[in-house]
Amino acid sequence: MNTHQKFVFYGQNAKEWMRKCELLLPEIAREEIWKQKRFKDIYHYAAVLAGMSRRKVDECLRVLRRIEDKPELQQVAEEKGIQNVRPVAAIATQQDAGFWAEKASTMSKHALEKYVQSYRSDTLPGEDSQPVKIIMELDPEIAKKLQKMKGDQDWNEFMEQLMQQEKPETVQTESRHIPEKIKRYTLAKTGGKCARCNRKYHAFHHINRFATTKEHDPDKIIPLCKGCHQLAHLGYIENEHDPPHLWRVREQPKPGTIDLKYQQHARSP
Repeated sequence: MNTHQKFVFYGQNAKEWMRKCELLLPEIAREEIWKQKRFKDIYHYAAVLAGMSRRKVDECLRVLRRIEDKPELQQVAEEKGIQNVRPVAAIATQQDAGFWAEKASTMSKHALEKYVQSYRSDTLPGEDSQPVKIIMELDPEIAKKLQKMKGDQDWNEFMEQLMQQEKPETVQTESRHIPEKIKRYTLAKTGGKCARCNRKYHAFHHINRFATTKEHDPDKIIPLCKGCHQLAHLGYIENEHDPPHLWRVREQPKPGTIDLKYQQHARSP
C-alpha cells in the first residue's frame, strides 16, 4: 500500500468512525455521560474526544431527535451518515419515512435537497410566468441607442430579437466539448446562474441528451447547479422540456431515463 492509498484508507475509516460518534450523541446527552466524565458540557466532551464543533453537535442532536421514531431513516443515517438524512428530517413522518429513506439512500445530498425544495414548494405551475418589471440604470447614450433600436416594437419582442441575433448555430459533433460561444450564450440568458433555482451554476445540461443527438443546440442547453443537474440525470424531472422554473419532480424516476453515471455517483458515500 503506497502513501496515497494509505491516506485514502485512513480517511475513509476516519469518516466511518466519526459517523459512529455522531450517532452516539443523543445517548450521551440523555444520560449526561459528559457530566459523569467531568466535562463542563457535551460540547466540551465532543470537542476534546472527537474534534467535533459546537455546530456539528447541535446539528447531529437536532436531526437524530427528529428521526428517533423513524427506523428507516435511522438506518440510512447509520449507513451513509447524518448529512444524508438531514434534508428530509424536518418533513418526514412515520407514515412516509420509508419513502424518504429510499430517496436519502439513492440520491446525493445535493440532489435530495433540490427534491425536497420542489416537494415542499407551494408555487403553482405558471405562477412565475407573470410579467416581471425590471428597473435598470443605464448610461444616457446607451439608453438612447436601445430606444432607437427598439423603435415601435414591444420591449419583449425587441429583447427576444436581440437575443436571437446573438444566438450561435447548433453544432453537430461527436465531441462532448461545448463550444465557448454556446456556453456564453446560455449563461447570458440566466446571468450565470442555475436556470431552475438561480444558484451558482455547476454544469451545462443537454435537455435532449447528447448521447442520443450528438449535437450542441444553444436552445436545448441550460446551466444548472449541482443538485438540479443530478435531479435531471437521475430521471426525477417530470416535464424536462418545459422552462426549468416550471419543472416538477416525480416521486420515482421515470423508467428508462436514469443516467447510470449519476446514479452511481448519488449512491457513493
